[in-house]
Amino acid sequence: MCLFPAPKNLAMSAHSHSPSEESGSFWKIFNLILAIVVGGFALFWSVIFLYGAKAQTSGWNKEEKVTNTAPAAETTAAAPAAAATPATATTEAPAAAPAAASTDVAEITIKPDTANPLAYDTKEFKVKAGQTVKLTFNNVHPAVPQMHNIVISAPGTKEKLLAEAMQLVAAPDGMAKGYIPESKDVLFHTKLLQPNTSETIEFTAPAAGAYPYFCTFPGHGAIMYGLMTVE
Repeated sequence: MCLFPAPKNLAMSAHSHSPSEESGSFWKIFNLILAIVVGGFALFWSVIFLYGAKAQTSGWNKEEKVTNTAPAAETTAAAPAAAATPATATTEAPAAAPAAASTDVAEITIKPDTANPLAYDTKEFKVKAGQTVKLTFNNVHPAVPQMHNIVISAPGTKEKLLAEAMQLVAAPDGMAKGYIPESKDVLFHTKLLQPNTSETIEFTAPAAGAYPYFCTFPGHGAIMYGLMTVE
């Protein structure tokens, strides 16, 4: 059996460096040089920054020494102005009084009519749009005490809501709801009040228009109603 010597090219390749090893050593040297350059650059600017900061600090100290002398002169100049302040306050104070007095609240009190217990004693009242309204309903009648309420509705919805209130008579919770329909047309209302009780409701008057108010207790609204006119 014959043995042939290994080719020269294979012997040489065993002792030579691969291209990847040469590339790796090149980048190691390059990164080392780059790190030295960046470090020197950072050190240079750090020295410049510290030197500039020291110079600015010494400059600020000088400015503080100059400005510290200013308040003495300003204090004497400001003294007359401070003395004039009370006179200005006393002259401006009366001007604020009219604004406080301009608060406008409409207070309305309604109760059953003495002559007709199934009617309101106030058939109409007027308020302004956006005005605060405090409406008190005194359910007090000397001869015929009954349950009543006041419901204020959107314009033109009185008959519709009274019909819905009548339907609540057959509902198990009709009286618990005060015979007041659950409708967006009901704007403001009191509870269904027992005789000799009262309630005050507060609201902001809506846009100008004619807003009916009435009692939704079954059968009362036929004659127990009025009109809130918003101007």
